[in-house]
Amino acid sequence: MPLLTLIAVFISLCSGVSIGTNVPSDVIELNERFLKVKDDGYWFVEFYAPWCAHCKRLMPIWEHVGHALADQKSPVRVGKLDCTRFTRVASALDIQGYPTVIFFRNGEKRVYEGERRKEALVDFAVKGSGPVVGTLKTIQQLTELKKFVNDPFFVYVSNDDNVAELYDEYSWVASTLFWSHGFYRASSEILPSKIIVSHLSTVFVFKDNEHSTFVPERDGNLTKWIYNERWSLMPLVTSSTLKNIGANRLLVLAVVNKIDRKNETSEVGRFFSIMTKVARAVRSHPEISSHYQFGWLDGNGLANNIVLNVVSEPDFLVFNASTYEYYSSGDPASAVTVKSIISFLERVIADEVVPLGGSSIMQRIRRLIFEVTSSFAEMFRAQPLLTICIFGLPLAFFSLITYCLCSSDFSVDRDEVYPDEDDDTDGSGACTDHHTDVEDHEKAE
Repeated sequence: MPLLTLIAVFISLCSGVSIGTNVPSDVIELNERFLKVKDDGYWFVEFYAPWCAHCKRLMPIWEHVGHALADQKSPVRVGKLDCTRFTRVASALDIQGYPTVIFFRNGEKRVYEGERRKEALVDFAVKGSGPVVGTLKTIQQLTELKKFVNDPFFVYVSNDDNVAELYDEYSWVASTLFWSHGFYRASSEILPSKIIVSHLSTVFVFKDNEHSTFVPERDGNLTKWIYNERWSLMPLVTSSTLKNIGANRLLVLAVVNKIDRKNETSEVGRFFSIMTKVARAVRSHPEISSHYQFGWLDGNGLANNIVLNVVSEPDFLVFNASTYEYYSSGDPASAVTVKSIISFLERVIADEVVPLGGSSIMQRIRRLIFEVTSSFAEMFRAQPLLTICIFGLPLAFFSLITYCLCSSDFSVDRDEVYPDEDDDTDGSGACTDHHTDVEDHEKAE
């Protein structure tokens, strides 16, 4: 009887372990049938490869994204697809790298290029499944947006029920940017009393606990104004957002790290505080604010790829995203001040600083070599055994083949080259014997 009890306990423990490992997931494992349903509703899909280190790091975050959207009862279905198994799907959707995250909105495809954080991914999915231009009906809704939304958002304000020409342009820009920014419309009645509407219809941008108004006489084109105002004072810049943030202005990049930038007792924190003050000072100077957009980098990885060298933390550089040129002051981080940085930025505008880098052929070759070696080093740090197998085994086989080719004896036997030599030798011997017989006959006579 005790033996049966122990067996029963063992079986129950084993079954408990197996049940515990089957954790329920809100992420759907997709297959080739996804091509038939991708145009139905909202899909947020990660395309991955099992061997990819970046995919492995994203997997737990992706599970949290699925849980978060399910808790919000979002209409977005979160899925993942193994591109090594379902290559036809990857080819049909033109998947070039791993992981690739795509949002499908009723047949429209949008590749996600933002941060790989749960909050950023969820926010992207919520915006992608929402209306292009939302409606604010109460002042409480506006207050909640200002309190809980960290990214800049735009509000079209009008007291006229008729659709104005300004709204046509506003809605057109919103259809392009609503994936990453919020666009709303409201009447002037819900605005706080301190916000004055000077035109019948206008557009406000709310960011950094402030607001700005679009003034046609001053700002000219609404589309250009929205594109310039869609970034906060100091946004995080990543490799995927670098070109978008620096599309219209020079980028002033502070090379810091996420952990120490808020700690003003550290060198990184003090430097980040100085850069924030510089950004605010530049914003208040119209003559130079139109030339610069500030941002910060989490670590020096992206800065290293720009400079093609190791950039120390903290530091800053001015980067032109269209030409891939950069400007460096050369001053140590401990010696820079608000005035010295602003003076340097003014010299850059006046073409008094020589740009470095660029996109010449030699520079592209150098960048390619640097990126390949950096990627190899990163891959080796993340997956050393896999890296050795991928690169080491082919290299070992190639070395073995090369050694065999170089050490083989290619000398050929003379008999193989001249097979008739023995026959010739026998013939000459017969002639010699005949000559000897003739001499003997002459002697006998």
